[in-house]
Amino acid sequence: MNSFYLNVSYKTLTDIKNGLFNNFKVLEETYLSYTEEELQEEITSFWGVTYTRYEWMLEILAHVYHHRAQLHAVLVHCYKIDPKIQLFE
Repeated sequence: MNSFYLNVSYKTLTDIKNGLFNNFKVLEETYLSYTEEELQEEITSFWGVTYTRYEWMLEILAHVYHHRAQLHAVLVHCYKIDPKIQLFE
């Protein structure tokens, strides 16, 4: 993980957007290529947590929504900016 974070840096809004889209594309392509058997295979993270690939996808999704809500809260409560985006419908 240290090596990853030493080599990845987003300095501009464009870098962030491109990173999000590129990483989503890689994630999507990777998960669409898995067979049902591969989705059920257990994978252990670098910090020692073990889930199936399917469960890891759910964890990734939950994490993205967590950060989305954090960003929304900072904009609304700290900067008084309403991005006019509903978090839930």
